[in-house]
Amino acid sequence: MKVGLIQSIRLPSQSIQIMAGMLTEHGIDPVALVSEAGLARDILHDPWGTLNGYQELAFQRLFWRATQQIPGIGFLTGLRYSLLAYGPLGLAVLVSRDVTEGLCTFAAMQGLGYALFEYDIVTQDDIAVAFVANDDYVPAGLMEFLHERLLGSALTFFRDMRQESLPVRLIESRLDRPRGWMGLEDRWQAEIVYRAPRSCFHFADGAGALPLPLANPSLAENYRRLCQNMLDTSPTHAGIVKSVYQLLMQSRGAFPSALEAAQALNVSERSLHRKLAETGTSYRQALDNVRLRRARELLDTTDLPMSEISDRLGFAEMASFSRFFRRVAGVPPSNYRKNGLRIVAASS
Repeated sequence: MKVGLIQSIRLPSQSIQIMAGMLTEHGIDPVALVSEAGLARDILHDPWGTLNGYQELAFQRLFWRATQQIPGIGFLTGLRYSLLAYGPLGLAVLVSRDVTEGLCTFAAMQGLGYALFEYDIVTQDDIAVAFVANDDYVPAGLMEFLHERLLGSALTFFRDMRQESLPVRLIESRLDRPRGWMGLEDRWQAEIVYRAPRSCFHFADGAGALPLPLANPSLAENYRRLCQNMLDTSPTHAGIVKSVYQLLMQSRGAFPSALEAAQALNVSERSLHRKLAETGTSYRQALDNVRLRRARELLDTTDLPMSEISDRLGFAEMASFSRFFRRVAGVPPSNYRKNGLRIVAASS
């Protein structure tokens, strides 16, 4: 995930909450670091909270500065990154057909993740044989922390995906660590080569073809569509379009009208409409995209009644919400939820 991209995509706040939990366990007040990173305190408790890539990066730097003297803190933090903490992206991986499909889904949608790494999947005959973490865009001051965290987060990621360990034959790590550090060879059941030129996880023969226990093709497709929509509606555009998307996605109550958005952006409403038209979009289209994203999130990840979802999205009545969802998604919201078999049901 390039630095130019993370500044605009909104990330779930679970990453901050995971690091805050580690701080608390080691007697460090996370509130002070949250404030120093320029974040509101409620980010620590809001399950629907989001932040942009620069805010995430700022907090990671502060976290590492405060904890780097604690042995293995990056690895121990990485162990907390369960697949469910990745939101819809994690769910899309969990219900994929096999290991290869799950990893390829993650790599394709990695802009919704938390790392500065760019992940590549090495395949042979369309089967994954290795998982590579490229660190070209990792700031020098975070290189050690992120590579250390990767050794923990990848362990949890692979285990969550299969509901048991994924056979790995060799791990290359860029970390400068002694053999046996943190007992990782035993944890991974694999040889680890430190001071390698890259960080790479080499799978055992056939591991990429292993089926996933929660595989569900229709649900996997629904979650992949949701993730793609989240990427598509993230404000990766420039100028006024980016500003409008940021404003809409940061709204936690009623969405602003075009006039209110214009006032917040310090332009006239006429100028707002004109500038958006020049980029081939409109305020209604941006609002529809963000509403659809949030509607899918609520339908996929909560059991809220349709009436409450309608209220949260700012519709005057549930019928209006149903008409909107049918228009932009092609199916009524009730059908979308019914056909998108829930991960909770699949895993029970």
